Amino acid sequence: MSRQRILRRWASLAACAIVIAGCTSDGGKCKKCAFMGDITPKPLGTISDPIWQQQESNAEASDFVVHEHEWIGNSIKLNAAGVEHVKQIAARAAEVPFPIIVERSSMSPKAGTKYQFPVHGDETLDMNRRTLVVQALQQMGVHDAEQRVVVGPALTPGFQEFEGERAYNMGFGNMGGFGFGGMGGGFGGGLW
Repeated sequence: MSRQRILRRWASLAACAIVIAGCTSDGGKCKKCAFMGDITPKPLGTISDPIWQQQESNAEASDFVVHEHEWIGNSIKLNAAGVEHVKQIAARAAEVPFPIIVERSSMSPKAGTKYQFPVHGDETLDMNRRTLVVQALQQMGVHDAEQRVVVGPALTPGFQEFEGERAYNMGFGNMGGFGFGGMGGGFGGGLW
């Protein structure tokens, strides 16, 4: 055997010994690996649960928005769904710290525009709607309604026309969404 070959063998054996020894050379207390911190696995949900809880809290706040479609046209009169929604807000208002938001109007014609299209906001209408909601909530026992009711944008944007049509077709119009569960069979079974 040549001298070079012997040296290579010894070098490779020494390298293997060092690798095998690894972090156990100091009795299992590896100072080289200390930068990694605690690597014990955490219980399921430790990281994701706070995120879900925050999303749930945000969704709860969205329940306290009186939307523009809950009014009859450009009036200060609530439709039937709006009346029920304000009653639900009054029943739950004492339990939560969220503000009560009256969504800004966006379908009013503006004087002085060429075609008078109903695509503008109306601050006077918004404040009158706010006043109506405050009075209704105070009559139902929400004493801090004057401080909590504000006019502002909805927390969640509504559907655009094409999004609403597609959501309807996916959910209701096609019995569960093109056969992927629901009544249409597919991956989730179904009635057929």
